Amino acid sequence: MFLFAFPGMGKTTLAKNWSKVVDLEMSDIKYDNSSVSHLTKEERKSIKRPIKDKQYRQTYVEKAFEWEQAGKIVLVALNFLPRMLWAMWLAGKKNVHIFIPHPSLKEEYRQRYIKRGNNARFIFEVMLIWYVTLLPLYLLSKCLPQLITVTEAGETLEDYQEQIQTEKMIAKILFTQTIS
Repeated sequence: MFLFAFPGMGKTTLAKNWSKVVDLEMSDIKYDNSSVSHLTKEERKSIKRPIKDKQYRQTYVEKAFEWEQAGKIVLVALNFLPRMLWAMWLAGKKNVHIFIPHPSLKEEYRQRYIKRGNNARFIFEVMLIWYVTLLPLYLLSKCLPQLITVTEAGETLEDYQEQIQTEKMIAKILFTQTIS
């Protein structure tokens, strides 16, 4: 199963606390992080680094599919949503869910980024795309609530762990029925 989530929703925390979950961090694939290895993952976001893999987009998709094939719930960065949905459609995969914060939670998320140690550039970039990214998905969630969950104040992905597990089981049952 693939889960897409906006920055700050708790992808990394969920992966640390639940062995069935893999947080597929793009910067680990794309960049040579040797010059910023002294920084946490959150501190190094949006810091310019040498590109390690020029085919990082394709590598990211391939790694996501490998982990999903191994039975993991793969947490995918929301900026890969179009590319991953296209790859999933081509592969006939339908086990996906999207989590977004309610668009009114912009200030709460700004504070989350500050608290977890994100740098000013990262915070600026996320705040810049906040409404452009979230408003269309929020409106789409009204038509497709089974595909997109809108979280409320104070919530993280861990608050939806039971829902995630249920959806994974449903996807597994549907996949098994398709094969039979």
